[in-house]
Amino acid sequence: MTQPTPDARPVVLVVDDEPDILNLVALLLRREHTVLTAVDGEDALRVLAANPPVAAVVSDMRMPKMDGVELLRRVQLEYPDATRILHTAHTDVTAAIAAINSGGVFRYVTKASGTDELRAVVRDAVALNARTTGERQMLDQTLKASVQALFSVLEMSSPVSFARAGRIRTVVEDISRQMQLSALWEIEVAAMASQLGAVTVPPTVLQKLDKGQPCSPEEQAMIDAMPGVAAQLLSTIPMLEDVVEIVRGLSGPRPTASNSPIIDAAIDIVRVAMEFETLTSRGVEADSAITVLECRENAPMVTLAALRAVKGFESTAVQQQVRGLRVIDLESGMRVAQDIVTTTGLVLIGRGMVVTDILLDRLANFARTVDIVEPVLAIPGARLR
Repeated sequence: MTQPTPDARPVVLVVDDEPDILNLVALLLRREHTVLTAVDGEDALRVLAANPPVAAVVSDMRMPKMDGVELLRRVQLEYPDATRILHTAHTDVTAAIAAINSGGVFRYVTKASGTDELRAVVRDAVALNARTTGERQMLDQTLKASVQALFSVLEMSSPVSFARAGRIRTVVEDISRQMQLSALWEIEVAAMASQLGAVTVPPTVLQKLDKGQPCSPEEQAMIDAMPGVAAQLLSTIPMLEDVVEIVRGLSGPRPTASNSPIIDAAIDIVRVAMEFETLTSRGVEADSAITVLECRENAPMVTLAALRAVKGFESTAVQQQVRGLRVIDLESGMRVAQDIVTTTGLVLIGRGMVVTDILLDRLANFARTVDIVEPVLAIPGARLR
């Protein structure tokens, strides 16, 4: 394979397993383009991965291991901006037409064509790439400006929610990077957008959410409705369909699998980040917060394993036994895995203590007058008699 030289001209990749044809086509195109070469489909994919954006790919049809149609389909999926051309023998014309009709190939050129025709087709392909890239860049700029405007509104109207969104985004970035999904900017936008609905929630409720304080059923309903509001705000912005789908998935129970594994993974990542932020805001230690999330029904264990790795915590047998419970679900004989405290910080039962009937009465008495931080973390054990 060849490496490009520093050059402002458009980059074209030529792929052919016959050295004479490969060298000839490269020579014909070098007058107007920076030309890269590859001897088969696998080599071509390595060249594309190792070099700057390629404007056009000119591929032979019949090659070992991966034919030209399959290669150009891969290019369409992984490098959609690169315009795709089949360079075929006369006997391959029917297959070439089928490839064009399937939408994966811009044009085909027979190997018997003159040099002027080949150059003209490549020139048109490069021009199409320039138009497509320019339009996409303009849309990207418009998109970023629109999203930034919405986030600016959130920052001005609710600094508390904007800061919370930033913390959620940081956790999302860390998990995504651990899961090798860091290039998916839609996940990060969805993380910030998850809090856009705060513009409809009273500041007193947002303060409770930020500090992890218990909310009334009516207040919790407002919080639960926030992703739906955000999805509605984003739905009018072009190119944000996947972001809207992710944000919608944050409402209500964990949704069933969709047709997109990427969107499903994104929903799990943002949900975990939001729930982790809520627990740590309540004063729950990070490792204990992850344990609580692991104990929930249908917990996304792959995502939580990534969060554990990010935070540097290893799963242990004891941690697997820890449960996040409501105060009313505690039983005698359980061991407290973390201090049980009120929202004002008063410690009611210290970490490591075994729950007794007397301690349960103490909790019940306090619960009548103050809010206790839930869930409480406890390790099930044999009940005392």
